[in-house]
Amino acid sequence: MIKTTAKNLEEMTQIETIGYLNETVQPEAGTIPAFILADPKVYDIEHKKVFMKTWLFIGHESEIPNKNDYMLRDLAGYSIIITRDSENEIRGFYNMCTHRGMKLCRADKGNKSSFVCPYHGFNFKNNGDLIGVPLQKDIYGTDLDKSKLGLHKIRIESYKGLIFGTWNEEAESLSDFLGDFKWYLDILAGRAEMEVVGPPQRFIIHSNWKVGADNFVGDSYHTMVTHGSIAKLGMVPSATYSKKGYQIHTMNGHGLNLGTPNPDFAFPEELKSEYKSNLTDEQYDVLANLKNMIGNIFPNLSFLISHTKVKGQLISNTTVRMWRPIGPDKMEVIAWFLVEKNAAEDWKKRSRDSFILTFSPSGIFEQDDTEVFTDITAAASGPMPVMKELVYNYTMGMHREPVSDFTGPGVVYGDKFSEANQRNFYRYWLDLINA
Repeated sequence: MIKTTAKNLEEMTQIETIGYLNETVQPEAGTIPAFILADPKVYDIEHKKVFMKTWLFIGHESEIPNKNDYMLRDLAGYSIIITRDSENEIRGFYNMCTHRGMKLCRADKGNKSSFVCPYHGFNFKNNGDLIGVPLQKDIYGTDLDKSKLGLHKIRIESYKGLIFGTWNEEAESLSDFLGDFKWYLDILAGRAEMEVVGPPQRFIIHSNWKVGADNFVGDSYHTMVTHGSIAKLGMVPSATYSKKGYQIHTMNGHGLNLGTPNPDFAFPEELKSEYKSNLTDEQYDVLANLKNMIGNIFPNLSFLISHTKVKGQLISNTTVRMWRPIGPDKMEVIAWFLVEKNAAEDWKKRSRDSFILTFSPSGIFEQDDTEVFTDITAAASGPMPVMKELVYNYTMGMHREPVSDFTGPGVVYGDKFSEANQRNFYRYWLDLINA
């Protein structure tokens, strides 16, 4: 093992930095160093070792419902085109003309059967094939082989309408990457036919992306303090309501907190038969008793099923959100609002109102969390002699044993106040850094 503790972080090579991470990041001991939230070298290593190698969320199939619909998205910092082609197949391409490298498409979304490069006019069908070159016969003769100039295809796969992509052609399948966590994603995104309403909301936070993922993967403990106002407002019965339920994690760094029980059914009553047809009996029992479900798919896709009272009636809202890193101390938050497609329009509207009240950019919870995320990152950017010595305590719940009577898969603990999920998250993060 490389011993680098006496050297300034700024002077380390990448290999030395990885060695230092192995010395200082100790998930099993509940010790995580502060510098990983702000150090530029760590950020660069993450991009190469994590974001360029694993599956990343792109969007939802309902965002491109019709043939020839497309949307522009980001995959590990690079622009890609996601399109539903004329054969109704969803495809992904690098947003670059193969002639001279111009960005091919610049609109966020639309409907096109082909894309024309704004530089020289090369025309690509939305299946990626090059189908037109201005003055081809005159300027190229018979020497241009268009079959070799198709758009660069991106590896994409979907689960329950959630679209993921990866630059790594050797990555395991999306199904294998998600593993047992699919059981919970069925409840989130597969309980009914779901659709995204409106474009995703986007806003910038001066925070490291891991702070958001860490919060959603397992931190219900902060709710009674950071979000303490919701008890005073009567939105929840008490400040400690967030403790009841289960904390669950699976392989590959995925984890969630499951809040139960809930005496009220906070989903559309008229869709019970649809839920039962899409879920197992065990999954439906979890849904029927669900108070909330908060989790994170490694590395940076968080999700939430939350319940609030709107106009005196308990109602749920479902969101997924990506913490897109754009610097060691800056991320773009992209939040999608999901709703049951077959729900009544009034229910959809009230569910959206619930989302706006809680986890939109102006929402009560979002405002609370954003301030915390920002301050944590700012503090982690402090003087390097201090940062080298400062470690976070992730030992909560280490004295507990998992329970065996829960119906779902994974490593399950009997309440939500634990940091087992964060330890699992950082264990997989470190494994990828070393891969």
